Amino acid sequence: MISVIIVQYNNSRLTHTAIESFIKHHTCNYEIILVDNGSTEQNAVEFTKDIPNIKLICLDNNLGFGKANNLAVQKSSGDILLFLNNDTLTTSEFITKIESEFNKDSSIGIIGPKLYNLDGSLQLSYGKLPSLFMEFADKLFYSLVDKKNKLVLNYLKKKYLKKEITGWVTGAALFIKKKLFLELNGFDESFFMYFEDKDLCKRVNDSGDKVVFFPESSLIHLRGASLNEPNREFLNKKYRESQILYYKKHKTKLEQVLLKAYLRLSGKTN
Repeated sequence: MISVIIVQYNNSRLTHTAIESFIKHHTCNYEIILVDNGSTEQNAVEFTKDIPNIKLICLDNNLGFGKANNLAVQKSSGDILLFLNNDTLTTSEFITKIESEFNKDSSIGIIGPKLYNLDGSLQLSYGKLPSLFMEFADKLFYSLVDKKNKLVLNYLKKKYLKKEITGWVTGAALFIKKKLFLELNGFDESFFMYFEDKDLCKRVNDSGDKVVFFPESSLIHLRGASLNEPNREFLNKKYRESQILYYKKHKTKLEQVLLKAYLRLSGKTN
C-alpha cells in the first residue's frame, strides 16, 4: 500500500483540489494523510469532512515541511510513501507503475515522476546534486527555460522521455520506501523548508540505493501557486538558510566559504 502524505499551510483550496484530483484517478490500495501545519486560515480543514477515510493531523504551529512529514509517517500504514505537494493536480493514474518499479528493482530507494506546468510545458524536477558548478549551470539553464529557448526546450523534451538514475528528484512528488525512510531517520528537521528533498536524496545515494526519475508517470505541479507577496521575503530567507545548511552538511569548507561569498556578492544574503 502507498501512504500519500500532504502538508498544507493555509491555501486549503489548493489542497482540496489536489486531493480531489488524486482520488478521481486512483482506485488502488492507498491512504491519504493530511497534515495541517498550523494554518492561520479560517476553516482550513473544513473540506476534509467530505473525504472518506482521510487521516488528519492538526498542528498548533508551523513546524516546517520536514518535521510535519515525519509526524505523518509515524501514522502511516503503507510500505511506500508518497510525499505530495498540495499544489499538484492529478490528471491520470500514476502510482501503479511506480509501485511496480519498486517491486522490480530492490535497489531503488526513491522515485520521482515527470512534472508538468499547467500550460503543459515540462517542469525541471530532477538533476545533479547541489554544487557551486551546478549553482551557476542551473541558474543559466533555468533562465533559458523561462525564456522559452527552443534549443533548450527541445533538449528537455528528449531528456525527459527516458528513465534515469539521478542525484535528486523534487519533493513535490517523491516516492520512497518507508523502511529506507525510517532507517535514514526521515527528513532532516534542521531544514525548515527547501533542500530537505535534496538532502534526503543525497543520503539515499550515500546508502547505496538509487534515486530514479520515472517519466512514465506524470502529474501537474502548480509551482509557486501557494506563494504570495507577504511571505515571499520569508521564503527567500528560508531558501538561502537551507542552501547554506546543505553545504555545511555535505560540501567542503572551501565550497561553504565560496557559496557564502557568492551569496553576499550577488545580494542574496547580507
